[in-house]
Amino acid sequence: MLRSAASKVMWVGRTTVFLIGLAVILALIFGMVSRATAHSGSTGLFHLNHNNPASALSTLTGTLAGAVLKVDNNGAGPALSLEVGSGQAPLTVNASAGKATNLNADRLDDREASSFADATHQHTGTDITSGTVAEARIDAAIARDGEVVPTVEGNDGSGSGLDADLLDGKDSSEFQPSNPCPSGTLFHEGACIETAKRGPAAFPNAESVCLQAERRLPTVAELQTFRLRGGQDFGTAEYTSQAWTDATGSTRPDMAMLVNPSGAQTPTSVFASAAFRCVAAPNVAPPSEAWEAAAQSDLRNAATAANACAADSDGSYVSCGTAEQLSPYGFEKSPDVTYVNLTATATRWVSATQHTEGGSAYQFDSATGNIQSVPRF
Repeated sequence: MLRSAASKVMWVGRTTVFLIGLAVILALIFGMVSRATAHSGSTGLFHLNHNNPASALSTLTGTLAGAVLKVDNNGAGPALSLEVGSGQAPLTVNASAGKATNLNADRLDDREASSFADATHQHTGTDITSGTVAEARIDAAIARDGEVVPTVEGNDGSGSGLDADLLDGKDSSEFQPSNPCPSGTLFHEGACIETAKRGPAAFPNAESVCLQAERRLPTVAELQTFRLRGGQDFGTAEYTSQAWTDATGSTRPDMAMLVNPSGAQTPTSVFASAAFRCVAAPNVAPPSEAWEAAAQSDLRNAATAANACAADSDGSYVSCGTAEQLSPYGFEKSPDVTYVNLTATATRWVSATQHTEGGSAYQFDSATGNIQSVPRF
């Protein structure tokens, strides 16, 4: 019986040793398998220096005052490598995130740094090709729109030097030139009178010279008023186209009328030698030219009458201002011309005329002896 009991004990012992050995072997086997599986990325485990596949979002959450994750590479390579598909964002941040300190990107909105100007760069006017420049960025010395027009209006008129592109909406090509006359002539009372005298020559020869040039001799009235224009060569008596009419009213074809430098008419033999000038026909002038010519003609006639009136008044113009006062001395105003006397003193006479239809106004001052264009009155 004792032997039987000992035999059973030995059997139980061997069985126990076997089971323990089997357990150790199985533990080693399954432990190695589990370790190998973990190295390739076991669920719930993250192993460094190995590939860790993921099928869901991994989150690292903390409440630290500083960084939650730090990746530090003291080698030559980067500390972090982010790889995504083409066109995909490698990194996103929440909308309220602040600025990343010391972050140095390769591009900004997919643009290189060369696409932007430096902070110290300054633009010039040539850089602005479109848009509107803010008022605050315009130099105070540059005139504004509201300042330009008043400046122009305050400095326009004769002698201003202003040169507009259009006049009443019309280009300069639509107007007749102010002197529609051939070279060497000047537009005067609707005709083009030569500025330099010719001759001397006898009347038939003078008339022939003008006709050959397709011109004519001036009338007495043309020559008398033309001499009043400043800058003209009028130092001697000159032939006119008119023959002399004697006291009986008979025309003397052997006598022609001269106009001397003072404006007086003098008859002379047609065979006498005298200076002369020819008159050419002007190009077709706009109506304003004819209106202005009439205004100038009346003004010159008034000036001639005023001088004659003053000669009868001991050189004083005091009683030689109005059209009625000048009438006895040959002044007869044209119906469409307005005449005004501005000054009539003992030593000075100033009057102005303008045509009622338009054109420039003109003023004659005895102090200068010249007619000049002035604004309409």
